[in-house]
Amino acid sequence: MKTKTITYKRIYNLGNYEAKHLEECDEVFEGEDIEEAISRLMERVERKIREVAHREIEAEGRQLKKELSELKEQISEAKAELSTLSQKAEEPNLDNIPFDPGTSATNSDVPDGF
Repeated sequence: MKTKTITYKRIYNLGNYEAKHLEECDEVFEGEDIEEAISRLMERVERKIREVAHREIEAEGRQLKKELSELKEQISEAKAELSTLSQKAEEPNLDNIPFDPGTSATNSDVPDGF
């Protein structure tokens, strides 16, 4: 048997409309079992793609932890601001309610029964 080249390609979907492609070629020489060579090649590519996937997941996890920490900080700041605003809140002064000086209420503006 002549030397043959075998190729195995694996596509890993990153989940954000992107994908990583990993392709490897190997040569099978005379007297070598082609099925065994194909299996070795596939195992090698699959092992590598799992390593890539693992690194991607770890990187995404780190990014999510960072975002979570930032959100917790924003929530804490918002709660502190709310507390400050709540302490400053006063009851409105009913004698100081703005009105439009160009209008006045008449008896016709008041519903019957009042």
